[in-house]
Amino acid sequence: MQLRSDTGPFAITLFTSPSPARTGPVDFSVLVQNVSSLDSVLDADVSIRLSTDSEPEILVHPTRAQAQNKLLYAALVTLPRPGPWRATVTVRRRDIQISVSGQMEVSPAGSGVTSYWGYIALAPLAIGVLAIREWLVRRQVQPRHGRRRSESAPLTAG
Repeated sequence: MQLRSDTGPFAITLFTSPSPARTGPVDFSVLVQNVSSLDSVLDADVSIRLSTDSEPEILVHPTRAQAQNKLLYAALVTLPRPGPWRATVTVRRRDIQISVSGQMEVSPAGSGVTSYWGYIALAPLAIGVLAIREWLVRRQVQPRHGRRRSESAPLTAG
């Protein structure tokens, strides 16, 4: 969640995926709710204006058609630079127009390998743990002092 505001008749929430936002393609989703009932507002016109000091302003119009969750308004935006960005969400419905703004931090994009390092490291770690377990089990099974089981005291029938 990047931004949340109860302004006028609307509760407006801005989400990004990935979160935190990274350079490259980012899914921006806006949830618009009636502030008194928290019912989703499904007939609004929504826009998102993204700005930073070093890049031209980006203006997108998220729609419910672009969203997987049809209670949200969504748009895919490519963010070119990391750093602080200002996001302004404008919601228009009938004769009401509300804008809310906030700062969000955009991180540098991770490379494919570094973003999945945990999954990649899991396999060698699991193999290592299993190898140690096997070594400990075999060590316990081996007889002590070089004596074989057949050399132990004979069993006597009673």
